[in-house]
Amino acid sequence: MRTLAVLLLSILTALPAPLYAESGVPLPPPTFDVPFDDIDPAVAQAELNGHITTFLQRLQNHWGSSLGAIRDQVTGDIERDEREALVVAGYFADHGVLEGYDFREGSLIAGQYLLLQRPVNGLNEFIDYYHALKTSLTEQYGQPSEDRTVWTNDLYQPLPDYWGIAVQMGHLRYAASWHTPDGIVTVELTGNHHSRLMIEYRSAASLDAPRNT
Repeated sequence: MRTLAVLLLSILTALPAPLYAESGVPLPPPTFDVPFDDIDPAVAQAELNGHITTFLQRLQNHWGSSLGAIRDQVTGDIERDEREALVVAGYFADHGVLEGYDFREGSLIAGQYLLLQRPVNGLNEFIDYYHALKTSLTEQYGQPSEDRTVWTNDLYQPLPDYWGIAVQMGHLRYAASWHTPDGIVTVELTGNHHSRLMIEYRSAASLDAPRNT
């Protein structure tokens, strides 16, 4: 799985520089009514949840399938097509999307869906996506087995309107996971000068497999 994560991140880091970076320049007042390409935020959240539900269902329905079989199921631009990894690129609301599929001995064992924030349509846009997705997964799988909100720098903690900036700067991250009959679903919101929303589904077979280092 680490190999797949490295492939995805190597593609992400090739994208343009972020809008926000850590500096001493005072931040402008946050804006809450910026449209997501004229899409209501609630509609965008529901649409993203639908995309991710389709991704998770594809994995669940095709555990053990070959790379060729998965390639026939996906849409988008093939970025990597290797013996143990398939990476497909696309877009959602102008944000970059990468779907990664991990194989062991020719059989699908895990997958990752990464959404990279480009452009910034709202300071807390990705936090709202995370919470909407977490709610959807909780409705499907029950209460998460792990649920974490971690501050590594509390500069923006008193300012909820700027928590999205804290995520982008790596000061704040969210993570939750669910055990399912087929494996483990994990959702994480992290940042390194931009926000990354990652959903990973690891099959029971992958949990028994040694992870690459």
